Amino acid sequence: MSLQDEMKEYAMDHAVPVMMDEGQEFLISKIKEHKCKSFLEIGTAIAKTSIMVASLDKDMRVVTIERNPDMIEQAKINIDKADCSDRIHLIEGDALEVENPQGPFDCIFIDAAKAQYIRFFEKYCPLLSDNGIIITDNMEFHGLVKHPENTKNRNTRQLVLKIQKYHDYLEQLADYQTEFYSIGDGIALTRRKS
Repeated sequence: MSLQDEMKEYAMDHAVPVMMDEGQEFLISKIKEHKCKSFLEIGTAIAKTSIMVASLDKDMRVVTIERNPDMIEQAKINIDKADCSDRIHLIEGDALEVENPQGPFDCIFIDAAKAQYIRFFEKYCPLLSDNGIIITDNMEFHGLVKHPENTKNRNTRQLVLKIQKYHDYLEQLADYQTEFYSIGDGIALTRRKS
């Protein structure tokens, strides 16, 4: 079994939210298309995405931020197994409190606490390289962003409203343009206006 399959199985068994396969394929295709050489991930989880990105190119520089101690422990195990510890720098801490993650970055990937997406964007967009891209996952949140009436759970409804607010925020940014894709769990691709 490949390490990616192992991580996918671990994620399923331990209810770890990892990016859907189609979403990950899209992310990788955009990293290649934009010739990204540096990648910042907000929300490491078990390092499945970081490892995939680091494996694309021996010169790829990956910085990933995670605050959950259990995730950090598993991420370290996986990064070692993948033999990527020279290319992946794991920062332990809250992404809203981390100082100086050594930008700029060609790709910034937002996949952490969905209720904080606007704050993550505002904190990290200054670290985007001139032609860089910001990719955000979970923009459709299992179809609930378009149909919030499908959940009776108050917390989920609040979360969905925050994702919708982030969607609107991205659309209204004066200096950035965003394209939305119904791939995986919904993806936003943002870049500076030229």
